[in-house]
Amino acid sequence: MDSLGTWPRPVPADDRDFDVQVMRRLRTAPGAAGAPDRPSLGERLGTSLLLVVPVLTALAVVLLWQQWSRSGSALFLALIAVVLVATALWWTARLKRAFTTAQGRLGARLANVVEHGVAVVREITLEPVAEDAETAGNTADAAESTAGDAATSGGRVRARLELSVTSVRGDRFSTSVEALYDADAALLLEAGSHGPVRFLRDDPEGTTVIDTRLSEEQVAQIYRGAALN
Repeated sequence: MDSLGTWPRPVPADDRDFDVQVMRRLRTAPGAAGAPDRPSLGERLGTSLLLVVPVLTALAVVLLWQQWSRSGSALFLALIAVVLVATALWWTARLKRAFTTAQGRLGARLANVVEHGVAVVREITLEPVAEDAETAGNTADAAESTAGDAATSGGRVRARLELSVTSVRGDRFSTSVEALYDADAALLLEAGSHGPVRFLRDDPEGTTVIDTRLSEEQVAQIYRGAALN
């Protein structure tokens, strides 16, 4: 493999099923070694304040507004401005801290649930996406003919790819995936082309999907990791 992501990019798939499986695994997945399994009391209290402080601020603003309406003193308007600015600054900083903490905790768990790897195409089956589509054979000639017919009609092609996957961490395995391609892109599919995939660690053969969410830098990291494994 002398280049990155040589297979054509599929039409982005609806990955909700994969995401649901990930969420189910996350409920029982352990965190990274040494990382706390649950938020501390201080973290839970800080998160609760994200809801409590705006309510208290709104109450304070109402009271100050009533005082201003009675007295007409500009001091109460100044106090209202100070309260709103101080609350906004505190709330924004606290929200960023909560998101950072949550991302770190989620990342520690995802590392024990979702794996990535580099998949090499061993066999291809293509069929046009149409009501009267007929399943093509498994040979390269039949696949090219099917994609060519679809390209002529400007349609899309469903590809079933038999893959050999080298994981970033773990053993190599074989599996098959289905992906939807624009017909012109499907013409570029061939045995030996390769690209990034992701799967669940506890069921790699049954959960592998082509990863369409990665940046070029992330793809390069996966290739390097797979090469070192």
